[in-house]
Amino acid sequence: MNTATYTDSGKQRCNEQLPTLTTKLTDMKFRKTLCAVTAAVLALASCDRELPSYDHIHGKPDKEEQEEEKPKDEETPVTPTLGYEVVPTGTGAFIDGELTLEFKSAPTLGTEGKIQIFKEDGTLADMIDLADVAAPAVKLMDDTPYNTTHDLLGPASLKRWRVVNYKPVTVEGNKITIRPHSNKLDYSSTYYVTIDATAITAEGFKGIGEKEWNFKTKAEPTSKETVTVAKTGEADFRTIQGAIDWSYKCGPNSPMTVNIKNGTYEEQLFARQNNKITFKGESRDGVILQYANAEEFANGVGGSTAKAAVIGEGVGKSGGRAVILFENCDDIRFENMTMKNTYGKPGQAEVIYNNDNNGQYNLTFVNCALISLQDTFNTKGHCWMYKCLVEGDCDFIWGSAKVCLFEECEIRAAGDGYIVQARCPSAEDKGFVFLNCEITKASGVADGSMTLARSGGSKDYYDNVAYINCKMSSVIPAKGWHGDPAPNPAKATAASGWKEYGSMDATGSPLSVTGRLAASYQLTEAEYETGYKDRVKIFEGASVGTDWLK
Repeated sequence: MNTATYTDSGKQRCNEQLPTLTTKLTDMKFRKTLCAVTAAVLALASCDRELPSYDHIHGKPDKEEQEEEKPKDEETPVTPTLGYEVVPTGTGAFIDGELTLEFKSAPTLGTEGKIQIFKEDGTLADMIDLADVAAPAVKLMDDTPYNTTHDLLGPASLKRWRVVNYKPVTVEGNKITIRPHSNKLDYSSTYYVTIDATAITAEGFKGIGEKEWNFKTKAEPTSKETVTVAKTGEADFRTIQGAIDWSYKCGPNSPMTVNIKNGTYEEQLFARQNNKITFKGESRDGVILQYANAEEFANGVGGSTAKAAVIGEGVGKSGGRAVILFENCDDIRFENMTMKNTYGKPGQAEVIYNNDNNGQYNLTFVNCALISLQDTFNTKGHCWMYKCLVEGDCDFIWGSAKVCLFEECEIRAAGDGYIVQARCPSAEDKGFVFLNCEITKASGVADGSMTLARSGGSKDYYDNVAYINCKMSSVIPAKGWHGDPAPNPAKATAASGWKEYGSMDATGSPLSVTGRLAASYQLTEAEYETGYKDRVKIFEGASVGTDWLK
């Protein structure tokens, strides 16, 4: 148990009395005999010492609570004064929220010991092993043994999970942040936290014992149509993933709007076979969803697994290197937000992998920014981006899209490389279409260093890409396209392959295309009018229709 530290005012008598008095106060039962407490306080006051605070880790009660509070049962123990503050306490904790400890000076994490969360009845709800946290990071493979630095995204009712690396405990300044594993806490439930003394090194810290740190979670949201996510203040959830998990409970086909307040959300997302969700940010620059994930940390594009994780056993399937993984989700819409993969080094590191294996669903982005380097955006099926920014440097737009339209978007080269690598399943798929877009470059990027597309070099899929009425900065070379390996088809037509129409320079003047790669094709005006004039024409004939293009 921790006791308070007192300020010396210089009287010898106090030096002799204080240890005894402190011990008495620490061992007292909560509210036990008012006269005993009064006598102790008066003894200390006579020494001209600064009185210690006996506010426990639940914080100070407000005036109203003080007035209304009745003496408690003699068996209720006093919670000792600690040299740190903990959050949350009392009621109103979020099931997807963080736990924090703030010390008077910078703490450090130990290399052993456990942080545990128990239900009120003593049942273990969650556990973090500091030995796992201290161990060197291991790339997440299908056979990687599951430990407490891995998280399972997805509610238990789905019976599918995305396994990801995550940071369950971090230190910043004087604060330790604990991130419980997903879906370990229930609504309207009481929990207590224990922390082994070896888990944290800090002045005066001797661990947190049973029922010293207590909190109760909020009730479930009242609405099944609209919920709010915010980092602070009133909200339904503290994380975007928390809102996704709630949507399953509301029904996988029930429309839901997730309003996201400005803030930086350091998390990874997962949804599977969940439909009709709109993620609406407060502002594009103010709402930032980000995480540092990459091939270095997780193998391949990954996917979900039906294997329930067991400590020490293989995870079953890597959750992949993207920040966001959506599997077979229909009618998903993002508005007014920025999504980043903050890995920031060469290597495959997607912002989102939209794994629409059926190729029959749609995904929409309006006024969003997607920022990474290699492989920023990987999609299948049907997608529409409107007035968005997509930034990267190597094949940063790629995948097996049937139709993926970028309309009035900025496509920004963050380095030298290639914008698109298309792997369209059918020769008739329009693939990746850029309509009325601007191709720009970040500061320091060389002229002529970014081509419009390159091929994966396979006959199993088609390199279907079209740039329609786009402004192209000097970052695009005269040849336009990268010809090694050769695309499929080797010579484009109006129906398939690499195409352009109405290309302009950065000022909007017609761009000479006489030097374009021979494998590419310039659409005629008639072909443009019938197939590429606007978003309706581009999606005309697609299995998903055009009603969602709003």
